[in-house]
Amino acid sequence: MLERIVEIINSGHHFLVASHVRPDGDAIGSILALYHALSDMGKDVVIYNRDKTPEVYRFLPASEAIVHSIDSSDAFDAAILLDCSDMERVGDEVGRIGGAGTIINIDHHVSNNGFTPLSLVDTKASSTGEILYGLIEMLGVAVTQDIAMSIYTAIMTDTGSFCYSNTTTETLKLAAKLVEAGADPRRIAENVYEARPLVQIKLMEEALHTLEIDWKGKIGSIVVTQGMLSELGALPEHTEGLVDLVRSIAGVDVAVFYQEMSKNNFKASLRSKRDIDVEKVAREFDGGGHVNASACRLEGEIEAVKGRVSASIMRATTD
Repeated sequence: MLERIVEIINSGHHFLVASHVRPDGDAIGSILALYHALSDMGKDVVIYNRDKTPEVYRFLPASEAIVHSIDSSDAFDAAILLDCSDMERVGDEVGRIGGAGTIINIDHHVSNNGFTPLSLVDTKASSTGEILYGLIEMLGVAVTQDIAMSIYTAIMTDTGSFCYSNTTTETLKLAAKLVEAGADPRRIAENVYEARPLVQIKLMEEALHTLEIDWKGKIGSIVVTQGMLSELGALPEHTEGLVDLVRSIAGVDVAVFYQEMSKNNFKASLRSKRDIDVEKVAREFDGGGHVNASACRLEGEIEAVKGRVSASIMRATTD
């Protein structure tokens, strides 16, 4: 499959590169890395994401080139979707992107079922960024500092600063190569983890008032409502890191962050320690992701939603 994707890229000229809504570090780092690689090959590239780039990733080279709508007159040789477990994850432009003709799917999520014949899915990879490094090598493109910065950011964020179980020997070797190519670990970490706006800290403080620890201390949960965001003037991107804060509590095996998307509609982000499979939990509610990091959407009153998720977690950990 990798060879076929290389053929398509080599023979084409005009490409769309896109990722999922509410982009994280892997999504942003991956689309920017591929943008730089294709541009260096002399290709014409449009990089798209429905949502604005979170402030903490705007330091990455060419982040300002990401567009949030697609010109209806654009005709692409191929659309390359990165870090999307399914087509719908690209958001509002899914119809236009789906009509691009050739669609390439590059991802590492367990829940990705290969929604297009041209699917390069490696569930053992730490991140989509890690997979992209292999593609860029196959394309014969030199790994510039801009590419190295982008891929390092993708890997660092999706491995929890190289702390999660998806951090392998290969991941660490690749990180070393990226540093040799010009990625600056200190600068990247400072921008991603030590440049949080004050409103994010205030939101964290407000959300901690909702903290609940259940099931003999094994399940921790936290909630952010639309009212909290509105009152503080916070954005959805400011919720990043809340679920990891809960997971860091001693004794908590599974952390759940419930974000109210609209009235009685919640997104549940799940994180687990060791080999506890929260992808199985998310899948029960038509979601997905990874063994230790997944998400799903549920409808209902928050207490009922929490009860359903907690029951599923308990089943998953006792099966």
